[in-house]
Formats: sequence, structure tokens, C-alpha cells
Amino acid sequence: MSELEKRQMPKAYAVLWGVITAAYAIWMIFFMKDIVLVRYETVKERTVDGYLYDDITGMIGRHWLYPVWVIISVAALLLFIVYLKKILYADSLGNFAKWFCLVGCVAGCIFIIVYGLLDAPNKQGEIADFSDKVKYITASMIGLMWPWLFRVWGVLASATVFANTMYCYRKYNFNSRVGIILGSIGSAAIFLTINCPSMGDDDKDFSIPRCSVHWAGALIFAVCCAAPLIIFLFSKGRKEKGRFLAAFIIFVALLLVMAVLLVTVGKSAIIENIPMVAAYVLLYTLNFTDFYVKDKKSE
Repeated sequence: MSELEKRQMPKAYAVLWGVITAAYAIWMIFFMKDIVLVRYETVKERTVDGYLYDDITGMIGRHWLYPVWVIISVAALLLFIVYLKKILYADSLGNFAKWFCLVGCVAGCIFIIVYGLLDAPNKQGEIADFSDKVKYITASMIGLMWPWLFRVWGVLASATVFANTMYCYRKYNFNSRVGIILGSIGSAAIFLTINCPSMGDDDKDFSIPRCSVHWAGALIFAVCCAAPLIIFLFSKGRKEKGRFLAAFIIFVALLLVMAVLLVTVGKSAIIENIPMVAAYVLLYTLNFTDFYVKDKKSE
């Protein structure tokens, strides 16, 4: 009998998230405080692609917000233990879990779409038009002008995708330790990105900590958060074929299309939204419709 069938969450998952949260808290308290509140406030650090941003941290003149943010972000990380325990390893999927995941799925999808259309300066220092946003205005570059919304973007995206993926695992009685661990690592990684602002196109020197941490967090988030869903679809598609196999092929194809667009067109929030919106739509269909359920009684 598997751990999922016994409905007992392995202590290793709680330990994993405890270690991640402790490491993050130490990083924020003892390392990032002076960087965020001193270094990131200088003209040099606030100038990206030749444009001087007023406040890339959202805390200039309001330093009391930093400890508030640390507490909120640490609490957000600890909630992932709750998602595992109350969703994946719950005795049954009650109405609270259903509505929490449903609202999160819809709200997360809407938020990232709207966020990707927010104002951001182009390379001439003017507000970018739609064509500029398609070509090179990324989510993190928008975050230079809207730092607190960028934090919301990271916290909301990681929480809602992870919670809905766990809901999917629970609904279809599926379990993958690799998927859960990768999803956990990916969800935590975005907290690195939202604390290290983008450096834009002027400097891609990965020897600079701000640049390397920002990119590492974003890439790990993208790859590791997609992995649990890919593992699920591959496993179900291999065994049951049909719609699961079709969903696996389409989802992977979309990821490949995004990779091609990033190489040919360039990185942008709109291109970045392609796999995220696809993931939300797929999770909604899996979790809250009968499209993939052959026999409702088996659910």
C-alpha cells in the first residue's frame, strides 16, 4: 500500500520544506537585508537598460516593509506543507480544498495575464507598446516598475500551480516522489527571483550575484514546476492513452514552442505566459471537469 493510499504524509516532505524555509529566512535576514535596503537603492542598481527606476524594491523610504515581507514570504513557504497535507494526503477532497484550488487556479491565470500587460519602459525610456512587450518586456522587467505586484506574481503563481498539481495527484490517486520534490524545489526557487530584480538586457554577466540568482530562480521555477504535471500526464498517457496522451503531447509541444519563441523572437512576459496559461487551463480541466474521467464512479 502506497503512502498516498494510507493518506499519511511522509515526514520527509515536511522536513524538506522546513529546510527550504529555514535557508530562505537565513538568506533574507543575514544576507539580503543590506543588499535590498542599501545597494538596490543606489542609482547604479536602479538603472536598467539606461532607464532610471524610482524604486525597484518598493521599499525606498519605507524600510519597515522589509521585515514585513520576510515574515509574509516565510509564511508563504510554510504553507506548502499545508498544501501537501490538506490536499494531496487528505482523507477526502472536501469543498474547502476544491474551492481553494479552483479560485486559486482562476485567479492565478487572470493575474499573470493582466500583469503581463502592465506598463513598463522600452529601450527609449517611453512606455512600451504592445509590440515591445511581445519582443522583450519580461515579467521581471515589469517588476522593476511594479515590485510588489512582481512579488505577488511569484507567490501566487507558485502556490496555485503547486496546490492544483497536488489536487490533480489526489483526484486521480497518483503519486510521484520525484514530481513532488521537483515541484517543491521549483516553487521555492521563484522566491529567489522576486528578491533579486532583473538587470535587463544591458548586462548578462552571470558572475554578478544579482544576475545569476535571478536567472537561476526563474529557470528552476519554470522547469521544476512543469515537471510534476509532465510526469503525471506521461504516466497516465502511457497506461490509458486517449486524452491523457493527447494532453501530454500538446503540453510538451507548447513548452517546445515557447523555447523556440524565446530563441527566435526573444524573452517577454507574453511569451513566458504561454506555458503558464496552458498549465492553468490543463489543471482546471483535470481538476474541475469530467473531461479526463472515463467513469465518474472511479473518481
